[in-house]
Amino acid sequence: MNKFTQLKTFTILKVLVLSVTLMMIHGTVSAGDKHADGDSHEDDKHAGELVTMSDETAVQNGITTTNVIAGDIALSTTLYGRISADPASLSHIRARFDGVIKDVKVNIGDTVKKGDVLAVVESNESLKSYSITSPFDGNVIARHANNGELSNGQVLFSLANYKDVWAQLTVFSQHLGKIKVGQAVELRHANFEQLSEIAYLTPSADSSPHSLANVPVDNSSGYWPLGTLVKAQVTTTTKAVSHMVPVTAIQEYEDKQVVFVNHDNEYKPRPVQLGVTDGRYIEVISGIEIGERVVATNSYLIKADLEKSEAGHDH
Repeated sequence: MNKFTQLKTFTILKVLVLSVTLMMIHGTVSAGDKHADGDSHEDDKHAGELVTMSDETAVQNGITTTNVIAGDIALSTTLYGRISADPASLSHIRARFDGVIKDVKVNIGDTVKKGDVLAVVESNESLKSYSITSPFDGNVIARHANNGELSNGQVLFSLANYKDVWAQLTVFSQHLGKIKVGQAVELRHANFEQLSEIAYLTPSADSSPHSLANVPVDNSSGYWPLGTLVKAQVTTTTKAVSHMVPVTAIQEYEDKQVVFVNHDNEYKPRPVQLGVTDGRYIEVISGIEIGERVVATNSYLIKADLEKSEAGHDH
């Protein structure tokens, strides 16, 4: 083979090697471009956003997590009303026989027990003295008796036991079809709450076009005085949902409703579509799966940390 032929053959081989190399480089770039396109979906837009936090720091900041679960969410109707006295716990006491009041033992505001002597009266007929006693435990709220006066059939004392009172809730016509005896009720006023249920329904006493839902209230704490305005959530039905989280798990982040999904020491925002709520739990229609762990308390701290990080990047 002469020198010309050798040179020609070498040139051809060089061109082939160069072509193959360029094809390999082109193929690698194309694969990389395709992966980049795959990361451009809206759902993955913020996939890199996360907060890393140790378990110790989470505990110090009151950050707790809980599983996404299925369950029932109570749907409720809001009613308003007032606290009133229990008719069975109010008594107006008279003397059994007319006579002279010889001795008055109690005054307004006194606490009495069932059977305690309130006054002693001397009967006009027998001239014998007898005692007027308390019919139940309670407080003296009125006194119309003094030593030497005649009883003459009048009310001498009024007693009340305010340990048991009633919430009378106004039920307007648009709610009448929903409100039933036996439904659970959550009563609230100021910072106090109590659970009870509707005992009975009655027409309004003043002939107004509404009814009253009567709810027994335990007032042994004294936190539910007569006349207090109360707000009530009446559970009218329940809805079974496939995914729900505590309401406290939801935050608004970058104009979306999100939860913060926890895995090991990482917390990532996850956009969710929400449904009904009972004020404690909220339905999640899409965005998370059963068993995933989300921040349940102080989730706003995770949000604040992310926003702080974003502000740093902006500068």
